Amino acid sequence: MSKDYRIGFLCASTSWGGLEMNVLRLAVWLRDRGWEVVLYGNPESIMAEKARAGGITVRRIVSDFKYGDLVNARRLARRCRKDNVRRLIINYGKDLLLSVLAKKASGGFFKLILLQHMHVGGRKTDFFHTWEYKHLDAWVAPLPMFAERLTQTTRLDPRKISVIPFGIELERFTDNRPAQAAARQRLDLPDHVLLAGVIGRLDPKKGQDVLIRACAGVHAAGHPLHLLVVGDKTANDETDYSRHLRELVARLDLTGCVHMRPYLPQVEYAYAALDMFVMASHSETYGMVTIEAMACSLPVIGTAEGGTVQIIEDNVSGLLVPPRDVERLTEALLKLARDRALAARLGKQAAIDAIRKYSHRQQCSAMEQMLEQIGER
Repeated sequence: MSKDYRIGFLCASTSWGGLEMNVLRLAVWLRDRGWEVVLYGNPESIMAEKARAGGITVRRIVSDFKYGDLVNARRLARRCRKDNVRRLIINYGKDLLLSVLAKKASGGFFKLILLQHMHVGGRKTDFFHTWEYKHLDAWVAPLPMFAERLTQTTRLDPRKISVIPFGIELERFTDNRPAQAAARQRLDLPDHVLLAGVIGRLDPKKGQDVLIRACAGVHAAGHPLHLLVVGDKTANDETDYSRHLRELVARLDLTGCVHMRPYLPQVEYAYAALDMFVMASHSETYGMVTIEAMACSLPVIGTAEGGTVQIIEDNVSGLLVPPRDVERLTEALLKLARDRALAARLGKQAAIDAIRKYSHRQQCSAMEQMLEQIGER
C-alpha cells in the first residue's frame, strides 16, 4: 500500500475521554504501521500533550466559530498542503463545516473522512446537511446499527459508508493480564470476595449511582457483593457527582463493600481484579470498556441501549438490562452471583467475540483499505 502521503486527524477537543482516547490510539497504531501522522487541534490539550510524547506531530487549529470560519479553513487547507496530508479524518460533527471549507479551499487536495464516535440525532436531510455530507469521501461507523441509521436519516451516499469497529490491543487483556490476587493487592482490594466493577469517568450518565443501589439490593438478598468503581470526576463538574456517590455509599451502609479508585493507566489491573463487569451507562455509542472487559473473559452486564445491544448478545456473551433500572440490574447481579457456571460460560463467549471482532489490527487494516479505496474514486 502506498504511504507517500500523511494522514491527518482533526480533533480540537480539550477533553480527555473515550473519544479523544480512540482518536489518539488510532493515530498511534497507524504511525506504528509506517504512516506519517499529523494531529490538528488544540496544542494545549491533554490529547496533544500525549500525542507529542508519542512522537506525533501536532499543529494548532482552533476554531471558536460554529459557522463559516473561513480564516481557520484556509489555515487548515494550507497546513494540509504543506504537510502533504491527503487523508483528513475528522471526529466531531461540529468540525465538519470547517473541514469541508478547508477541502474546497485546498482545491480538493485531500480526501475527507468522518469517523463516527457519537449518535447522529434527528433527521439530517435538509439542504445544509446534504451539502455538507456530499463533500465527505467516507463515513466510518463503528457498528452496523449506526450505518443503517445513516441511510435512514441522511442523504449520504450509502457507498461512502464503511462499518469498522473500534479495536483494542487484545494482548493487554489476554496474554498479559495480571493474576487476580496480584491485581487486588495492587489496588488494595480484599481477597476472597465476589467483586463486580465499573470503569469510566464519574458522571450521572455513566450510571454508577444505579449500580451502587443495585449492590445494596444484592446485599438485601443475602449476597455480600463487593463493588469496584474506577474513574475520575468529570472535568468542570459543578455538581460534584463523586461526592454524591460517596454519600450514597454511606447512606446505604456499603462503606466497607464499595471501593472507589481513581483512573489508572494500567487499566488491565482493574479488570483482572473483577469477577464480573457492569456497563451501567444510560446509553453508550460504543463502549470501549465493554470490549476490554469481554477480552478479559469477564461476564458483562450492559444496558440495552445504544451500541451495547450489538456488542453483547443477551444470555450468550453477557446480560442486557434496561438503563436506570435498579431492580433489573439487581436481578442480573444476583443471577451471576448465584450461578458461577453461567458467569464462566458468558465470560468465555465474550472473550471469543472480542478476539474475533475487535482486534486493533483488524481496525487498522480495514481503515487502510478504505483510505486506499477512496483514493481510487
